[in-house]
Parts: sequence; C-alpha cells; structure tokens
Amino acid sequence: MQDSEYDSVVWDTRAAGDHEAGSSLGVAASSPLAGMAVASGSGGNNNGGGSGSSGDVETSVTVDEPRKEGEGTGNPFITYLVTTTRTARKTREIRRYALRRRFQDFVWLHEQPRKQFAACVVPPLPGKHRMEYLTGDRFSEDFVGKRKHGLERFVRRVLLHPTLRTSQHVTVFLEAKDWSSEYEAKQTTSENGGVLDSLSEAVVNTFSKARKRDERFDEMREAVARLEDNLSRTQKLYLRVTKRQHELQQAYEELGTGMVDLGDIETGMTLALVEAGNALKAHHVALRRLAEQTEDLFLGEVEEYIAYCEAYLEMLRQRDQRQAELDDLTEFLQQSGAERDRLTNYQSAAGVTAVTNFIKGKVRDLRGVDPAVSRQQRIEKLATRIVELETAIEVSREGLDAFSSSVIEDYEVFARIKQHDFKRAFSALAASHIEFFARAADIWRAVIPELEKLPVD
Repeated sequence: MQDSEYDSVVWDTRAAGDHEAGSSLGVAASSPLAGMAVASGSGGNNNGGGSGSSGDVETSVTVDEPRKEGEGTGNPFITYLVTTTRTARKTREIRRYALRRRFQDFVWLHEQPRKQFAACVVPPLPGKHRMEYLTGDRFSEDFVGKRKHGLERFVRRVLLHPTLRTSQHVTVFLEAKDWSSEYEAKQTTSENGGVLDSLSEAVVNTFSKARKRDERFDEMREAVARLEDNLSRTQKLYLRVTKRQHELQQAYEELGTGMVDLGDIETGMTLALVEAGNALKAHHVALRRLAEQTEDLFLGEVEEYIAYCEAYLEMLRQRDQRQAELDDLTEFLQQSGAERDRLTNYQSAAGVTAVTNFIKGKVRDLRGVDPAVSRQQRIEKLATRIVELETAIEVSREGLDAFSSSVIEDYEVFARIKQHDFKRAFSALAASHIEFFARAADIWRAVIPELEKLPVD
C-alpha cells in the first residue's frame, strides 16, 4: 500500500453553515474534531454512479446537529446531520449532501461492508451498551454529544480504508435521499438465509484448531493483543485521572464559595477575597471543561480502539479456522489414501488382529458378501472420495491464501488508520490541556491587581 492513499488528509476549520435534512446544499464543518478529507476511489464518484480511480475524488464528512425525533411517541430517537463534501481533484467540482441519519443507520453501514468484505476489519461503532441506556439518560446533551463524535470518527475511518470506502453501501449511506427504500431493500436481502447457517458453522468450527502455525499471523496477534492490553491500562489510568478531576471540580467550587463568604466577614479585604473566590469558581468551570474534552475526544477514541483490536483479533481467529479446515481436509485425504493403499495391497488395518479378521470374514459369509467384490467397491469409493478431497483441498487452499493476503493487507491499513487516529487523539489531548492552562493563567492573572491594592504595613 502506498503512502499516497493517505496523503489527502487535511484539517477543516471552517465555520458552521445552515443545514437542511435531505438537502444537497453546501455545508461547512462545525465539529470540534475538525473535518478530515479523504481521497476516495470507487463509490466516491458522483457521475451517474460511475467510479473513478483512487485519488480522483476527495471526500470529507462531518456528523453534527443531533436532533430528537418522535417526541410523544413510544419510540423517540436521535438523528444526526451527515454532511458529505466530494471534490473532484482535476476539475475541483464540488458535490455536497446533507442528510439525516439515526444510530440504526450507522449500524447498517457497519454491518453491510462487513458482510461484503469478509477479510476486512470494519471500524467499531461507539458503544451502545452504556449506563445511559439503563438510566434513561441516552437523550442527554452529554451522551448525544459523545455519540456524535464517535459516529463521526467511525465514518472517517471507513473512508480512510481503501477497500471499505469502495462499497456501494457507503455511497448509499452518504448520498441516498430516499433512505427508507434503500435501507429496506438492502436490509431484506442481507437478512435472508442466515441465523441457522451461522450457528451451525460456529458449532462445527468450535472443534477444529489449526495444526500448522504461521509466524506472520502469530506476530500480528501478539502485536494487536499488546496494543489492546496497553490501551486497556491507559483507559483505566485515565479514568482515575478524570475521577480526580471531578473531585477537584467540586472542591474548587466549594472553596470559591467559602472564599466569597470569608469576604463578607473580612470587610477590609472583601474585594480581594471575592475576586479570589470567583477565580476559584472559574477554575472549577475550566477544569470541568478539561475533563469533558478529554473524556470525549481522548477516552472515547481509546475505548473505540479497544473494540477495534477485538475485531481484528476475531478476523485472525477466522483465518486460523480456515487453516484448521484445510488441515482437517489434508489429514482426511492422507487417511483415505492410506486406507486405499492397504486394501489394494491386501493388508490388514493397523492394530487389527487375526481373530478380528476371522470374525469379519464369518460375518461377510453370513451376509453372502464376496470379499473380493466388497474390497473392490471400497477401493472405488475411496478413489472417488480422494478425488473429491483433492478438489476440496485445492479450493480451501486458494481461499485460505486469498484470505491470508487480505488479512496482511488489512493489517497495514489498520496500522495506518491507527496512526491517523492516534495523532488526532493525542493532539486533542494536548490542545485541551493547553486551553485549560492558558485559561487558568488568565483567571489567576486577573486576581493579582486586586490583591496588590491591599495595604501592607
């Protein structure tokens, strides 16, 4: 994979514009994450559904303006404005789409490419199973804001993936105005034929393990597992940090209130004490903003990458299962070949005694079976089975090789997307702390003139 596929990432800091659901009017990025443009190939061309080569079209997407729908009904939900801007590199022609999507639509976008590209890891959606769903707080501004940013990161990761972004489902999600008909048609075709087949396959696959280990995939597995472990530790440690920050927020607010009350008693220092108390309260607000930003933009990204690692490890397990199936077929072929050779050479099966052979002979006599004819029939059945197994092994090997190649390629994609995301996450972490400390300095700098007015003997 060439670096040029990722060279089109830019940061969009334009101000927000007015949006209309279902409109293709232009809209500008307004997310605090800033819009990231991604070069798009197939599926990103807007000329009558045609497709261009990779890099012909730049695509930027923002997810913004959450809105509660279905008020007064038994099933209210939140929709988000998904704004897509496609820019032709050569002509600089711009096409814009502004369409409202709900969370289930993002789930659809996650599932369809996953079925279409079995050897690609689809980036994770922001977690749905959180405490907000149990407490009924899933419509709170805080929860909806975090989900909005997570959904935006999800779409951008899909667009950064050179294979996933070519899916027609991505184009439908980003551009289809008549979403209900597109969604229902594709939902029906994707759901046919599946639960029992998937269950039986899972049960069968449980009993097989690969006998031949490929070091390349073992190294990938170890690297991803280490990444997941480190991210989990980072998440736990930073959750402790945010917990301390929340405790400090309360302490600063209470201290500020106490300082203002103290000013009412110390009449000679009232103004200075009130200024200091207000500064403590302002510091509390700045600290709360820092905690919110880091929890949303940094910890949210870490949580998603833990899920991303799990998804990649699952794909490696699927690859191992394919290897196990090939190993099983190969072993069965060897056993069938050995059995055919034994019958051809009139040899007894390994571990079979003369007494056993005598009993088998008597049974055949009672049944009226000619031993020579029986042996020949078994040889012919084994020969047919061997041909079938050889064909199955060839098909299995070709499938395994293709799947393995895709896994290797997708691992490189995973590494590159991770690099982009980590840059964004740690940049957001740094920016939020810079903003906090700059604000804190301004708050306390404003207190100094009032303190200097106090007379000191």
